[in-house]
Amino acid sequence: MDGKNSGWESEANDTNDGFRLGRRRALQLSGLGIGSMAIPGLSSSSVRAAEEGGECAEGPFERTYSGGSVNFGRIASRPKRTATEAKQAGAGEPASEREIEASRAHGQHGRHRHEQKHGWWGDGEDELSILTEYDGVNAEQTSGGVPSDSQIAAGYGKVIHAVNTQVAVFNKRSGHKELSVQLNDIFAPVIDEPEGGYVYGEPFVFDPRARYDRRENRFVVAAVQYEPGITEDGEIVTREEMEERAGGEPGEGEEGEDGAETAAETLERPPRGWWVVAVSETPNPNGEWNVYRIPPLDNEGLVDYPTLGLDRDAIYLAQNFFGEDVSVTMVTLDKEAIYRGRDTTGYHFTDLDNPNVEREDFTLQPALQPFSGGQHGTFYLLDSTFPNPTASALTMWELTDPLDDPTLECHTVPVEEFAYPPTAEQPDSEKRIDTLGTRQMNLDYNDGSLWTAHTIAYDWNGDGEPVAAIKWYEVDTRTRQVVQSGVYGEPGTSYFIPTIQSDGDTTIITHNVSGPDTYPSMAVAGRTEWYDRNKLEDSIVVEEGKSRYDYGEGEDVMRWGDYNGISVDPHTGTFWTVGQYSPDIDIDPAAEERDPYHTRIAEVTFGDGWGHGHGGHDDHDDRGRWD
Repeated sequence: MDGKNSGWESEANDTNDGFRLGRRRALQLSGLGIGSMAIPGLSSSSVRAAEEGGECAEGPFERTYSGGSVNFGRIASRPKRTATEAKQAGAGEPASEREIEASRAHGQHGRHRHEQKHGWWGDGEDELSILTEYDGVNAEQTSGGVPSDSQIAAGYGKVIHAVNTQVAVFNKRSGHKELSVQLNDIFAPVIDEPEGGYVYGEPFVFDPRARYDRRENRFVVAAVQYEPGITEDGEIVTREEMEERAGGEPGEGEEGEDGAETAAETLERPPRGWWVVAVSETPNPNGEWNVYRIPPLDNEGLVDYPTLGLDRDAIYLAQNFFGEDVSVTMVTLDKEAIYRGRDTTGYHFTDLDNPNVEREDFTLQPALQPFSGGQHGTFYLLDSTFPNPTASALTMWELTDPLDDPTLECHTVPVEEFAYPPTAEQPDSEKRIDTLGTRQMNLDYNDGSLWTAHTIAYDWNGDGEPVAAIKWYEVDTRTRQVVQSGVYGEPGTSYFIPTIQSDGDTTIITHNVSGPDTYPSMAVAGRTEWYDRNKLEDSIVVEEGKSRYDYGEGEDVMRWGDYNGISVDPHTGTFWTVGQYSPDIDIDPAAEERDPYHTRIAEVTFGDGWGHGHGGHDDHDDRGRWD
C-alpha cells in the first residue's frame, strides 16, 4: 500500500501461531516489543476470573490509605531543582538500558502540512482545524529530564500541562501560564523521608499522568515516586541496575542467571516505589488538592510507567514493577473518598497475566470513562503484546464492583498481526528517534467502544524497508471484537507515539512524525463516525520540527516523548492536545547542556469550531443500564 490510511476489516478472525520468550528477559526491556504469540484456535471468549490464587491475577487485596492536602498557589513559588540536578537524578527516563536495533527505512517522503490534502485522504466535507495554540512547558523551563512525558487536562477556563517533573496551569484561551508547581512539592504532605535521607536530596517523582473528570469537574494527576536502593558499600542502585536485577540484559540467560535474589542480598537499603495521586477539590486547579501515596504490596523494587484511568466511582492506577521479577500491578481507589479528602479503600491486583496466550502482559492502560462503569457497570483496561517477531492479540480486562468486592476478568481480542517498529530517521543526523515500541499510550471509552492506538512496523511498498506507523483500533465492549481499525502513516517517514480520544462522533489522535526530510514534529489526525470505516479522515501538523534532536551523552537513539496528551473540552467538545517537537535550537552533542525539546498545546476540531463531540456525555452504561 502507498497511502496514509490502510484499513483492515477481519482482525477478529486472526489467530496466528507464534513464539515464546522468557518472562524476565522479555519484560526487563521495559517497552521493547518482545514477547510471544497467540495460541492456535484462540477466540475472544477465552476468559479467566481473578481470584486469590487465580489465573488472571492475584487479588484483590484490601488496604486503606490516608491522604493530605496542598494548595497549588502556595507552593508555586518554591525553589526549583536545577536542570543539572535533575539530569543527575535521571528524571523521567523509563527503565530501559537495552540496545535498540536502528533499522534503516528509506523511501518516498510524502507531504504532511497544514491545509494540504493528499490523494490518500477522502473527500469528506469536514477538515481538521486548529482553534487555539500556544507553547507548553519547554525543556528550558523545567527541571525534568528526557523525555517530556507531556500530558494535558482541559477544564472550564484552565488547562493543566504535566511534564517531568512539574505541573503548569494555563489560561485555556489566552495561553498565559498562571503558575507551575513541582511534582515533589505536590506530594510532599504524604511522602515520608526514609531513614538515612533521600538519595537525591529530595523525593524523586516522575512520569506524570493527567486527566479531567468531566462527571465531577475535577483535575486528576498521578505519577510515581522512586527511592533508589543503597548497597553495603554506599553505592546507589540505579534504575538500569534494577532492570538488570529483574532479568539481566539479552543474552545473559532466559531467566537471568545473575538474578535479583543474589544481588539483593548486598543491599543496605532496598529500593522502593509508590504511586502518587492528586485531585483538585474544585474545577479551579490553582487551589486546594487532595493528595495520596499508594505503595505496591511488595514494595522492594522499581516502579515504572504508571497509567491512570477513572470511571463513575473509582480511580484506577497501574504500573510495571521491577523487583526480584517483573510484574504488572494495579489498584482501584474509592473516588468519592479521595475527592472528599477522606481515608480511601484500595483493592490491589498483582501479577496480571492473560493465561490464554503464550506472552506476557505489560504496560496496562486503564480507560477514561467518567460516565460509566463503577458499582453498576464494567470498567475496562487494555494492553498489547510483545511481538517476537510478530504478535496478533490484545488483552482486554473487565473489572466490576470496584468499591466492595472487585472481580477482574481477562479476555483475548485477536487483532491483525503486528511487529515492533524501527526507530525513526531525522535529517542531518545519524542519531535515531525512539518510537517507543508497541505499547499503547492510553485507552478511551466512548459509548460502548474502546479506542486505543500504538506504533507498529509497516512496509508500505513491500520492499522490505518498514517504517514506524500508527495502528488504531475500535473495540466493541459487548462482543470483545475489533469493529474497525487502520494503519496510518506514509512511506519513508515514521509516525509514532499515538495518543487517542473519542467523544460523541469524533476521534482524534495526537502523535509525532520524523523522517529523513522531516525533523521531529507534532501532528494530529482524526475521523468522524460517518466517514469511511477503517480510515482516518484528515490530518494537520501542529508544529513542524526545526532542527535535529541530539542530546548527546553517547546515545545512538534519542528517547522521545514517551507519551503525548489529549483531553476533551468539557464545554465545547473540542480536543486539547499537547506533544513534543524539536525547536530551532541545536546544541553541540558534546556540550554539557542538553539539546532541548519544546512542546505545543493546540485545541483542534472538525468543521466549524464547535466540537462534534459536544453534548456527547456517555450517561448510558456499558451494559445497557442508565443512571
